[in-house]
Amino acid sequence: MTELDIIERYKDTVFKIAYAYCKNKSDSEDVFQEVFLRYFRKGPVFKDTDHEKAWFVRVTINCCKKLLLSSWFRKVLPLED
Repeated sequence: MTELDIIERYKDTVFKIAYAYCKNKSDSEDVFQEVFLRYFRKGPVFKDTDHEKAWFVRVTINCCKKLLLSSWFRKVLPLED
């Protein structure tokens, strides 16, 4: 399976989870990139598709939590519309 197949398979799941945690598009896109970057760097081997999907879900949640707990994120104030 190629990298594009992996992205195509899990892009919606990863983005929806990230958006549910981060509550904005730009942070969700950052998490999305981080998740797939970790996948391509690590190159994990999975037993089956359920294991693969669980890995993407767990890594997405962990990346969101890491972002939300970062000191930069806690000290930044959003711009007013």
